[in-house]
Amino acid sequence: MSKAEKFILESTNQFSNEDGFDYIPWLTPDQARKAVEIAREETIKEVCEWLDNHTMLSEKWYIEDLKQAMKDE
Repeated sequence: MSKAEKFILESTNQFSNEDGFDYIPWLTPDQARKAVEIAREETIKEVCEWLDNHTMLSEKWYIEDLKQAMKDE
């Protein structure tokens, strides 16, 4: 379990989201993990796009390696 997943699990309300009078919205642990995964994929995409635009053609081989390494993490 990653540090982000552990934090979400420990910090997310695991019980009813009704306090008797008001509805209090919250994310389930699975929804929060999905949000982290989406953010991670977006970050990888942005980093790879930046590298693609700021490196010479002969250096672009490592972009795919970086994508794979980040996905394997």
